[in-house]
Amino acid sequence: MDLSERRSASGRHPWEVERLAAYRRVLADNGALAARRVLDVGAGDGWFSESLLPSMGRVEQVVCWDINYNELELTTNDPRLIRTTSAPTPGFDLVLVLDVLEHIDDPVNFIDDELRPLISRGAAVLAAVPAHPRLFSAHDRALGHCRRYPPAEFLGQLDAWIDVVDHGPLFVSLVPLRAASVAIEKLRGEDEAADHGVGSWNAAPAITRGVRAVLSADARVARRLGPLGRRLPGLSHWAFGRVR
Repeated sequence: MDLSERRSASGRHPWEVERLAAYRRVLADNGALAARRVLDVGAGDGWFSESLLPSMGRVEQVVCWDINYNELELTTNDPRLIRTTSAPTPGFDLVLVLDVLEHIDDPVNFIDDELRPLISRGAAVLAAVPAHPRLFSAHDRALGHCRRYPPAEFLGQLDAWIDVVDHGPLFVSLVPLRAASVAIEKLRGEDEAADHGVGSWNAAPAITRGVRAVLSADARVARRLGPLGRRLPGLSHWAFGRVR
């Protein structure tokens, strides 16, 4: 969860939970869960990395790097989990750059100047961005997004840094809902999201289970279609590769 999205939710949003499950499968399929030192760039509240720890039996350190932490948020309950606002020391063998590049004015320079010096050749990278510029909405503006990415542009920005060996969409079923929301915004002339982000989820348990089931099936189907060359548009697009 982005730090700007924190609200009074009673539980994690189904989108967050199934996003974790989907990306954990990608890491497992590509042998990246054996990493010993992990960097989570723009980690937000750190829930993703903390939830990933039980699947990483050899992990020694996970560094959550986010410039927006305050002093109280730098403390963790697991000695393997570190939060920092400063650039960490190099030497990571897995780097997570999940929903980060869209916040940055010049992502190419960010990769070259900030990320490349921290990561050794051959290290694994999992990156993801919100996809499809036509879906840009008040929700994106409220979260501080500079853009949504055409998948080809996203992969092109990564190409100078990593050899992408796996990529695909996430949450295909949410694209029509977001497209409808954008159309309604334009008709009404709305420019602000009344309640943005995933931090305000307080639905009943039965509804939460139902939404999770739909998103889980969505992610699994999209994952199976990828190797067949059938990549439908998703709300996000992710890529896995190794540093050149």
